[in-house]
Amino acid sequence: MRMSFPHLKYEYNKTDNYAVLANGSEIWFAGLDDDKRVEKILGKEFSTLTFNECSQIPYSSIQIALSRLAEKNSLKKKVYYDMNPPNKSHWAYSLFELGLNPVDNEPIKNKSDYASILMNPIDNIQNIDSDYLTLLESMPERERNRFLLGLYSDDSDGQVYYAYSEEKHVKEFDTPQHGTIYIGSDFNVAPTTSVIFKYINGVFMVYDEIYLDVGDTYKLAAALKAKGYIGTLIPDSTGGNRRTSGISDHEILKQSGQTIPSVYNPAVIDRVNNVNRLLDANRILIHPRCKKLRNDLTKVVYRNGQPDQTGANKMLTHMSDCLGYGAWHLDKIGIKISPASASKYM
Repeated sequence: MRMSFPHLKYEYNKTDNYAVLANGSEIWFAGLDDDKRVEKILGKEFSTLTFNECSQIPYSSIQIALSRLAEKNSLKKKVYYDMNPPNKSHWAYSLFELGLNPVDNEPIKNKSDYASILMNPIDNIQNIDSDYLTLLESMPERERNRFLLGLYSDDSDGQVYYAYSEEKHVKEFDTPQHGTIYIGSDFNVAPTTSVIFKYINGVFMVYDEIYLDVGDTYKLAAALKAKGYIGTLIPDSTGGNRRTSGISDHEILKQSGQTIPSVYNPAVIDRVNNVNRLLDANRILIHPRCKKLRNDLTKVVYRNGQPDQTGANKMLTHMSDCLGYGAWHLDKIGIKISPASASKYM
C-alpha cells in the first residue's frame, strides 16, 4: 500500500491482519487455500470482496466467502476477481464466459451481474520492466497465451477424460426395469459420492448420483436406501480397511442391504484409460440429471501426472472415481464386447 498509495493514511493490525483507513473503513486480508482458513471468515461480514489469483481458489471456498457479503449498509455489494486465465475447464470460465453455474452447469439467473475484462501486461507497460515482457514473449505458446495474452487454454489441454463429450454421451433415457442396480462409490467425508447405473449389453447406463457435501458411510447408506437403490455396490477398495465407529465402511454398507463384491483398486492411470476406452466406444450413457458426474468428466485435469485435486480442483475427481470403480470391476481393459450391442443404446 505504501508503494501504490503513498499518501493514504491507515493503521495496520498485524495480529488480525487488517488495515483501518482514515474514514473508518477496514480492509481484511484472509486466505482461502485450506478449510481451516476458510472457516475463519465465517464470523465476519463484508460489503466488498476481492479474490486475488482466483484460479487457485476452489469454487466451494468462493461460495462460503460470498455468504459473508452481508454487511448491512447503503453500499452496493460488489465482488472482484483477478487471475491469469487457466484451462477452460476452470469454474471462472464457466461462470464469466459461458454464463453457467459451475456447480450444475445450468445457466445463471442473473447473468447481467457478471462481467469480465481482459488486461494484458502490455496494458500496464509503465509499471513493467521491458526485460519481463521479452521473457513472456519468448515462452512456449501455451504459457505465452496465458501470461502474456491472457487467454484461457483449450479444454483438451491436460483433460483427464478427453474422450468425454456432452453431445455424445449425455442423453435422456428411461431407466431399464430389468438388470442389477449397480452403485459405484468413493469414500470421503467431504464429499461422499456414488453413481447409480445399469450395465446392459455392455453399456453403462448411469441414471442417478449421490453427492453429500459432508457425509459418512452411514449417511451414504441411508441416502441410497431412501431412493430404493439396493443392489451391488462397487466401492473404493480402501473402504474395507477404513472404519467408522469401529466398523469398516464395507461392513456398514453390507448391513444396509448392499452386496459388496471382492474388489481392488487398479493404478489410477489404468482406471482412467479404461473409462476413456469405454467413452470412445460409445459404451457409457449418462442421464442429464447426473450433473456432478458430468462436471467431473468435463473439468478434471492432470497435475504432475495425476488427476488434480488441488486449489480450485479440490472437490473434483470423486464422482468420476465412482464411475471408474464400477467400470473397472465390470468391464476392465481386455474384455471384448460386440459393437452391435453397444450401439443399440447410443
